[in-house]
Amino acid sequence: MASVRINWHTAASGGSIVSTSTGAGVTLTNDLTWNTPPPQVTAFAPAGATYATLTLTVTGLTAGAVVAADVMTLGLPTVWPNNLLPYTTASCETSTAGWGAYQNASIDRVSTDSWEGWYSLRIVATAAGAARVNTASGVPAADVTVGFEYAAVAMVLAGQDSSFIIELRWYDDGGSLVSATPATWTVTAGSWIRVTAIGNAPTGAATARIALRPTATAAGQTWLCDQMGVFRTPRLPSSVLPYNTQGMEVDASGWTAISGCGVFRSTTVAVQGAASLRITPTGDEPDAMLQMTDAVPVLPGKAYRAAMWIYHIATAKDVNVDIIFTWYDAFDGEIARGTFRWVMDKGLGWYTPVGSDVAPDAARSLRVSIRILNPDSINYYMDEVGLSRGGLGVTAVVIPSAYGAEISMQGLTTGGHTHYGLWRMREDGAITPLRGPAGDTSAIPITGDLAVAADYEAPLGIPVRYLLRAFTGSTYLQATSRPVELPEPASTDIVVKDPTEPVRQVTLTVATLPDWTRAARQGVHQICGRERPIVITDVRTSRTGTLSVVSASQAEIQQLWWVLEQGTTLLIQWPSTWGEADAYVQVGDVTEAHIVQWADYADRAWTLALTEVDRPVGGLSGSAARTWDDVATDSVDWLNVLTRYASWMNVYSDKER
Repeated sequence: MASVRINWHTAASGGSIVSTSTGAGVTLTNDLTWNTPPPQVTAFAPAGATYATLTLTVTGLTAGAVVAADVMTLGLPTVWPNNLLPYTTASCETSTAGWGAYQNASIDRVSTDSWEGWYSLRIVATAAGAARVNTASGVPAADVTVGFEYAAVAMVLAGQDSSFIIELRWYDDGGSLVSATPATWTVTAGSWIRVTAIGNAPTGAATARIALRPTATAAGQTWLCDQMGVFRTPRLPSSVLPYNTQGMEVDASGWTAISGCGVFRSTTVAVQGAASLRITPTGDEPDAMLQMTDAVPVLPGKAYRAAMWIYHIATAKDVNVDIIFTWYDAFDGEIARGTFRWVMDKGLGWYTPVGSDVAPDAARSLRVSIRILNPDSINYYMDEVGLSRGGLGVTAVVIPSAYGAEISMQGLTTGGHTHYGLWRMREDGAITPLRGPAGDTSAIPITGDLAVAADYEAPLGIPVRYLLRAFTGSTYLQATSRPVELPEPASTDIVVKDPTEPVRQVTLTVATLPDWTRAARQGVHQICGRERPIVITDVRTSRTGTLSVVSASQAEIQQLWWVLEQGTTLLIQWPSTWGEADAYVQVGDVTEAHIVQWADYADRAWTLALTEVDRPVGGLSGSAARTWDDVATDSVDWLNVLTRYASWMNVYSDKER
């Protein structure tokens, strides 16, 4: 007979023995074979113990008998992470004392097969029909919190194909059943399978138990169970998704195929737990698209970040994936969509697409969709899906009175990056950095989580988006805004503004458009004895032309001169239907002509000589949407205003001394 004993000590030198823990004796075989199961002991370290020794005792030996021992171990057992059941209950390595047969079943432990360790719990049906085995005691009340999500897990090896239910059972302080959360599985004979049930602790729940409920078709049918556990679901940090939508540990009900694919729970590959979502393209649509089955509540104006793991085998081309944020109002009506595209390499493996968007003002809930563009005829797998508040976000709102947009950024500190950039994106793919106070906003040091910018150079009447990127070197996160469209003036009007000082702008009624000229740069040389000259050329000049506009009041005259008198480069913005591209111009000679030679008549005809130039360098000074409320907010008192600004014009344009 052999047994193992742990002596618990107070010091490395031995010190006082706090207590001992001895395992059940094992009768050794009387031949030259290793004894299985071996002698073992499972015990909790008592209070005051800091060291332990392992003792192997063999009794009943005759003179000259020899016993060989090998691979002696002392350490923590293998358990599910954060299991709220003790190992002795979860594994049955010591006994079945943690379990009770409550309906149409008997239980014992066997060493013929196990998932972990040497023993497993065996359930034997005593008759055909449903059987039930429970943990004998509940998860401690200190570990159960009403409203929190929990999972019950067990590894099952069936002796025959059958139905198997695992159930979380919730009890109140008095031991009465409050409710149960079951999950039904189909188990196949001869294969270990992980079964899971997920549920939230209901009101009144103080403790929880696992119930194992196989259905027998005849007496004597058996099921082996091992590594049973109850734990708080390992939700991703701050994620608002239920655990089954995150990891598909029970089924694929958290996701719905929208077009071009089917979705199924799979145990082929997984990042966490035992399962993932298999996405199988059907080929009847160009793209494969799936969506969260249930919307989740959101807070307006806050950024939300979606992240997931997606697996594919090697493909002939890169795989494009869209993460789509669909926002709903209080009546479940769709109000907006935001799309973030991620490119996965063609190589085999797991990829981690990430996208974020900001909830519109009227948003009350959100669904995230995944779209695989032009997928190959292979299976794709998705796991560990997280949706959390926070992350990088950018929104844009129109400033109608100033023909501009205000761009709000949040989450700049997400990921610990050092700089951010902000660009305007047109539908034709053109990308331009915005103008900030110190120049282009392509590499701005991050000093806080929030920032605001303005754009007075976006085209009128054409949808544009804003791309925000937080980066350090080549590592980055990025987000895009939903499209906005700046308003257009009357169909006969254009907008002329100073791009570096946008408060200087005017709306003008066009009399005649410029006839653009691009002069040639060339020298024509007549060569003696040759019929044809030699022409030496260079690139053509930029466009030049004369714009004719009209004004109808003294106020319009003053406003136009106010824009022109600085002599700075101006931006002309045309209505989108005119077929003219917005142009940065230098205005040459200007003629203000009386339309009627009568002093009281204020109408004027203007001719402006234009030369197209490059977009000017320099920062943005002031705001075209500044109000007295802004002055009052920025200034302590009138003395502060007088000391900060040299003139009322500087107050208006927010240009400090």
